[in-house]
Amino acid sequence: MGERLRVADVERVPTERLVALITESFDNLVTVAIAEAVHGRFLPPRTGRLLRKAEWRLDWQDALLCAGGELQVASERMRYTGDPRLEVTEHRLGRVRHRAHEAAVLVKKLRRNDFNNSRERKSGMNSRLTAQGWLRLAFPGEYAELVQRERALRHLNDMAEPPAFRDVHDEIVYAVAEGRLSAPRSPEVDALFTGSDTAVRLAAADDAKDQDERDMALRHPLMLKRWENALRELGAVAAEKARTETPHALGTLPHDFYALPEAEAGAVLNARRFLAAVQQRRMECKRYIRQITQALRERALESPYAMAVSEAKAAADLLLVEGHPSEYAFIRAELRTHEEHAGYLPLSLVSSPQRAEIKRRVLAALTDGTWMCPAAPEAF
Repeated sequence: MGERLRVADVERVPTERLVALITESFDNLVTVAIAEAVHGRFLPPRTGRLLRKAEWRLDWQDALLCAGGELQVASERMRYTGDPRLEVTEHRLGRVRHRAHEAAVLVKKLRRNDFNNSRERKSGMNSRLTAQGWLRLAFPGEYAELVQRERALRHLNDMAEPPAFRDVHDEIVYAVAEGRLSAPRSPEVDALFTGSDTAVRLAAADDAKDQDERDMALRHPLMLKRWENALRELGAVAAEKARTETPHALGTLPHDFYALPEAEAGAVLNARRFLAAVQQRRMECKRYIRQITQALRERALESPYAMAVSEAKAAADLLLVEGHPSEYAFIRAELRTHEEHAGYLPLSLVSSPQRAEIKRRVLAALTDGTWMCPAAPEAF
């Protein structure tokens, strides 16, 4: 295990070191998230700015949800036992939940920005690319032949095409086998990898119970799917004992809980503590998967095969335009009346019913030949 942060330490850690600590340990990220939520005004402003950066927002949100679960279970136990620290813990819980709401808003904004800045969205705003796309739909057979010809020119049929994957875990297995993802296997990983589902579930349970250590074998890329499945099963079992309706959230304890005998109440609280730990591990697992997925996506776009395919399609687009200049000009003219400025459509039009109607009308005109007929003069 690396260095473990305490809430009191966060204020004194330089930003560069803080980034390294939260990168290597999700627990450290949870600690920093709590410190910023509870003592934010006493921390250097850079700490708050760090957590709110686009690349950290999703992880920050996960860390706050984990912290909220831990603090909620602690508050419930303190309320049952009459612990004098209850007020302080509930204050922390309130601050963490407040930050979690803020994080959710920022994550929603991040996803909206990612969508608006996506290649598909930008293509939809570009009149030239939109016209090329609609021209492809108007002449699908011809376009397919052009693509095949351009692929042959680039010898793409001689290159190994990446297989289609059912899910990210299949892609991870392929990436490891092909050496695109470095994932050396230790004896501990091998033992779990070849072990039964029960063995993996027991390892996942022990890992969740021990907050100070991590079973790194579970976190191996090839074990993430089985770890995720084990956590899902553990959560389902724990949810019933924890008196919660779903394994994905603790919810609130029923009103009659505080009248339960000590032994029974203790069992419920222990189950809720374990469920909170399982939920934390599920978020940590999701974090690993998210990081690997992003890395594989970036590498895939940079692969020689993907770049050659992109070039072939772009060349086929230009050849199709050259073969049907009048039809292409007709589409551009139809789009021009809706442009926000030369060559670009407004963002509001990209996914609107109006765009769908324009597209339907343009393709219909290209199909039945009416695009060549000049509009009838208006009657006076």
